[in-house]
Amino acid sequence: MNIKRIHTDKKSIFRYWLEFLRPYHKLRTKEIEALSLLLYYRYEISRSIPDPEMVDMVLFSTQTRNKIREDLGKMGQKVFNNLLTSLRKKDIIREGNKINHVLIPNMTEDGFKLVFDFEVKK
Repeated sequence: MNIKRIHTDKKSIFRYWLEFLRPYHKLRTKEIEALSLLLYYRYEISRSIPDPEMVDMVLFSTQTRNKIREDLGKMGQKVFNNLLTSLRKKDIIREGNKINHVLIPNMTEDGFKLVFDFEVKK
């Protein structure tokens, strides 16, 4: 087994996650940046709020969206809303402002493991 260890911070780990999954979701760079921050804040919120529906509500609140826009280089509200619309059209953000569960990593305090299992056709 080949193992590569990546040392990173919590905010960046979600960006790595989405970059590794790029062949599957085919998101553009700005979409990945926005989604990685949505995933980061979702993780942070879920550490103190156990109810997933409440987590989603807080995640898409004005206050959290403003934090994400700030982290994106003080991105304008219209540009950010266009990014969210694009993610909705690509079924990344689903009805009720829920992130598609296949893109939410099983994160712990120590990080998470991503395993690729290559099946070679004979």
